[in-house]
Amino acid sequence: MIGSPTILVLGVVLVLAGVLLMKWASSRDLKDAAIGAALGAAWTLLWRHKRPGMPEELSSRVNEVQSQETHLGKAMVVTGFALKHVVAQVASVTGLLFFAVGALLVAVGVFWK
Repeated sequence: MIGSPTILVLGVVLVLAGVLLMKWASSRDLKDAAIGAALGAAWTLLWRHKRPGMPEELSSRVNEVQSQETHLGKAMVVTGFALKHVVAQVASVTGLLFFAVGALLVAVGVFWK
């Protein structure tokens, strides 16, 4: 029997919110983009036996910076990328905390008597 359905549902909601928040953050994190590019390049090199090119996500960011005509414009674009990276890092840690607390609440909801 489930000890406390309310705590169980709250835990499941927190776990889902944590997973969605981490998924959102990983798509905006520069580190995850670089790791994904490196893994994609290694996969292409190993299995397709072709020389990998620059991934679309990274090349679009480089092109966005290069399209700016002034150094100030380039600095503003890079600052925007850095700000998104910081927000993604905070969101990722928050999602991880939501996930951990939600898993704990699920366990408490199941075994609470």
